[in-house]
Amino acid sequence: MNYRHGGHARGGYQGRNVFEDVPRLFGEFPNVSEIKSAFEKRKLDRKSIEPYFTRVVNEAGEFYKWAPEKRLANAITVAAYLVAQGLKTNQVRKTLEMVRMTELKVKRGDEDIKNDIVKVRYLLAYTVGKATGQSKYPLESFHGVLDPMLEVLMKEPTGENFGKFYDFLQAVVAYHKFFGGRE
Repeated sequence: MNYRHGGHARGGYQGRNVFEDVPRLFGEFPNVSEIKSAFEKRKLDRKSIEPYFTRVVNEAGEFYKWAPEKRLANAITVAAYLVAQGLKTNQVRKTLEMVRMTELKVKRGDEDIKNDIVKVRYLLAYTVGKATGQSKYPLESFHGVLDPMLEVLMKEPTGENFGKFYDFLQAVVAYHKFFGGRE
């Protein structure tokens, strides 16, 4: 599915019924099966998910306080929004790899990760900056949710905070794929 920022891709949802009970899909416990079904039936779009995504972005600076179930619910919302925008996994592959390498460092007991966090942050900004055309919008959204988290991690680069960030990111990637996101 290819979506344009601010609208729908050619042949998208024009004239089709968009899923009407979006709040039920993106509540405290998102209904992933129905979200996937709505995507498959082309009844879920960026605009309908945007208020829930915006809520996550607004709360991202306090991600380390999220309970595990809220972290998962927020990751599901972000993944769905990124699928609706057409984000491809390969657009963020370098960032994901750096985060995985930092996770391995933390697992080995090395909690000196501040430089790694700084590097992830500027690499993500670079990825957004070099994008052109329609591919830029989903990357800006991805950056919009991750950058406040990375900013917190720069200030408090603990293994615990990084672990919560990494769990969130893994869940976003997993549900992005589950909802039909492409490589």
